[in-house]
Amino acid sequence: MTVYLDLQSGLKVNLWAHLLQNRIEQVAIVFAAVIVKSNTTTFIAKDAYFAGPDDFEIHSEFHVEMTDDARARIIKNAWDSGTTPVEFHSHPGDYWGAMFSPSDMHGFSEYVPQCRWRLRGQPYLAVVVSPIGMDALAWVGADGEPSSLTAIRLAGGGEVVPTNKTIDNLILEFTEYGPRTL
Repeated sequence: MTVYLDLQSGLKVNLWAHLLQNRIEQVAIVFAAVIVKSNTTTFIAKDAYFAGPDDFEIHSEFHVEMTDDARARIIKNAWDSGTTPVEFHSHPGDYWGAMFSPSDMHGFSEYVPQCRWRLRGQPYLAVVVSPIGMDALAWVGADGEPSSLTAIRLAGGGEVVPTNKTIDNLILEFTEYGPRTL
């Protein structure tokens, strides 16, 4: 499976500036059209929202949690615009290579199925940005399992390639039937 996010170069600059503005984790949402052809899913950025202080239940150096109201507004905006939300958040203190945290993964297990259900199965993409890179997970199939992002493609040329540290290190859950990736 090949998955791309297409961004205008100026939007990439604005996203990274917002996300890495200080030592506190930040959030931005890109609303993207989705095109699926054969084994390729492409998210095409149409609009962006930069989360502010009122959007957070928890907002610290190591954890963010958006309010229920903010999440509802994001889903409604995606529904009304015929797009899907692409979640960006930052790990500004991560200098070892971008990777989603265990609390990020727990949040995805709760939020992504709900968001996809509300948006009638639309794919979901999450991106974590650090000072030295980015990583991403995409939920594009009906099985609900995450896959990797191939690259962020920038208008005018150039790509930002994820570290893939998260997908390469998914924790195994042991069930009575043996291991299962989360």
